[in-house]
Amino acid sequence: MKKNIAGFILLFLMLSLLMIFPLTANFFTEETRSVKINQSDIFVPFLEHETTKAVFVYFGYVGCTAICIPTLNDFTPMYRRIHEHYPDTAFYFVNLNPTQPKEWVEPFAKSFDPTFHGIYATASEVDRFERNFHLALTPYNEEMSHSSNLYLLIREQNHYVLKRIYVTHPYSEDVIIDDLESLIV
Repeated sequence: MKKNIAGFILLFLMLSLLMIFPLTANFFTEETRSVKINQSDIFVPFLEHETTKAVFVYFGYVGCTAICIPTLNDFTPMYRRIHEHYPDTAFYFVNLNPTQPKEWVEPFAKSFDPTFHGIYATASEVDRFERNFHLALTPYNEEMSHSSNLYLLIREQNHYVLKRIYVTHPYSEDVIIDDLESLIV
């Protein structure tokens, strides 16, 4: 008898969850796909000679099969469409594993799109990026884990300001385009 009651309660809870989950979709709107921020004191030495109005930055490492490759494969066609509407944009892939050879980084980034830039980061630069961009990553090893956020920086006067962090993958093309429309003047 107790098994029947426990089974009925478990079945009831599972069915309740199936009914509740569709109702929670409204909680996860386009706004939750990005974080609005206005941070100008951010460490981005690789943008010293960049002149575009908007820059997308993605942190990962060469050969990352679990996070980077799928994310960049999804983002590349989206970036091409965005770049058609907003040609004054650039994309930078920043390698977070300084134990990898420096010469691997640029070809890795360009394997997704020839306009992408690959940035090699030293161990001290990785530490600063980790602090300034609030990156989540595990120690360097064969398959390190890291966050897959996309960062949007907008040029204001002579420097770049971090304006958005896209936290939900796949990234929303509509949200990014809306952000560019409102941020690029």
